[in-house]
Parts: sequence; structure tokens; C-alpha cells
Amino acid sequence: MRKAAKKTAPDMYQVVTDRIIEQLERGVMPWRKTWSSYGLAKNYVSGKAYKGINMLMMNFFSPHSIPYYLTFNQAKELGGHVKKGSKAQQVIYFNMIFKDENGNKVSKEAAENREDVKVMKFLKYYNVFNVEDIEGIDFEFDELRLLPNERIGRCEKIIQGFPSPPDYVEKDRGRAYYHPLEDYINMPPIEQHDSAEFYYSTYFHELIHSTGHAKRLAREEVVTPNRFGSIPYSEEELVAELGASFLRKIADIDSDPIFQNSASYIHGWLSKLKDDKKLVFKASAEAQKAVDYILGDNFDDTI
Repeated sequence: MRKAAKKTAPDMYQVVTDRIIEQLERGVMPWRKTWSSYGLAKNYVSGKAYKGINMLMMNFFSPHSIPYYLTFNQAKELGGHVKKGSKAQQVIYFNMIFKDENGNKVSKEAAENREDVKVMKFLKYYNVFNVEDIEGIDFEFDELRLLPNERIGRCEKIIQGFPSPPDYVEKDRGRAYYHPLEDYINMPPIEQHDSAEFYYSTYFHELIHSTGHAKRLAREEVVTPNRFGSIPYSEEELVAELGASFLRKIADIDSDPIFQNSASYIHGWLSKLKDDKKLVFKASAEAQKAVDYILGDNFDDTI
């Protein structure tokens, strides 16, 4: 009788790398996040927040808006069950084993008193499921941190004057993005943002992206989606951030914190393009076209 093939353990370093790349390609870029969510990702039962690489993975690169997780058994013990077809996420942890010169395992305590012991470190993982993928439990969550941010008339006038704008939705409170295929902008509510100015700065960035849609300015980088980190993708991000900076100036909300955040973001994309300074001029020209499209011919620049 043929023995079943031994299942190869996944390369957890590769798993982590692939997950980060996957989320970055979806537009999840934590260094631009200026809004709050449900706090740090944590295990729902223990209440302990994830640390190290798990903090990065669960907070910034998770597709879920509510960052609470349970193991399969924890969900079962609380009377719930994992929805069919749900995809688990891996919690990574380091483990060590100790072997003597003959290859025999020894305990950690015994290894401390011996010089012939070799320490072998490796990654392990266990699966957890997000609360959104679990049924049968009445979950209780901490309230979102909301601020009494008031809408800014100058910014609203720019947004309201956009001819044939994309739809505005709040499908995901944890992400801000423009969806070119369905032509909508997803934004966390203004109350979740650190300030009203940060809210509009992010909104302007996504508005500039939307001008590239085929029914507007038809920028190739938007009409034909590109892989994250590619030259066209990087160029489009520069256009969006430069355009947003132009709109902030026009609306007079370009404070130092916003400027520093924007400058760091722009520098990051320029480094992807090997600091091609000529690209800034090209991107600026495209950004100006986008701004002009949003403002329209009859825009009163005194707002």
C-alpha cells in the first residue's frame, strides 16, 4: 500500500511576504492612514493585542474592518461556528528546540546547563478567524474613537462642484480608496479622522484618482490597472498626491502635519522611480489637469 505523501509545511516567511504584497496591491498603505478604527487587533477571548509581525499583519494588512479574532475552538466554546468557506489568517510565532550532539531533543531547562546543545529556531503558526467570519455569537466591541470634526465649507464646495463625480460609499471604515471599475470612492467617515483637514486631504487624493476614469480624463494608469510598485502605478500615486496638495492649497487647509505626511508619501514614490526628477514635472502637469477638471471652468478661486 502506497504511503500518503507527507504534507510540506508552508514557508511562513514567504506566507507573510505574500500577504503583505497582496494587501499593498489592493492599495492598503498604512503610512497614509490618518483615521481611527477599532483599536489594536487582538484576540477576542483573551483581549491581548498582537505584537511584532502579527501586529503589522493584523492591523494594517487585514481585509477586515473589525480587528478581533478567535481560533476555531474559541468560537466553538462560545457557542458559535466559522462560516463555511471562510479563510483563516495565520498568527506567527517563534519556537525553539534544543538538541544534543547526538541529535536527541533536550528540554530548555536541561539545555541551559550544557555546552553541547544546539539551538534551532523556526517559525510556527496557528489559524484564527475574524469575527466577521463567525456566526452564533453576540459580539461586543469597543466604540470607535470619533471626533466632532466639522465639515469645511471651502472643501465641500470643491467636492460638490465636481462634474459627474464618482459615487461616495462607506463600505469599509478601515480603508480609503478609489475603485476604478465600479467608479466609487470609499472613505471612513469624517468623525474617524484625526482632523477634518486630514479627512479632506485623503478625500482629495481619491478624487484625483477618479479623474483618470475612462469617462473623464482617461489616464492610462487608471484605465488600465497596474501592479503595485510598477512605474505606471507609482506615477499615478504621484499624480494623485500632487493633485491633492494643489486642492489643499486652494482650500487653504495645508497644515504642517498634512504637508509632512504628503511630502513623505511623495518621496516614497519618487524613490520607487529612482528619484527621476523629470517625472515630477510630468506628474504635476497631469495633476493640474485633474484639478482643473474637478474645479471646472466656472470655479471661483476665492471660494
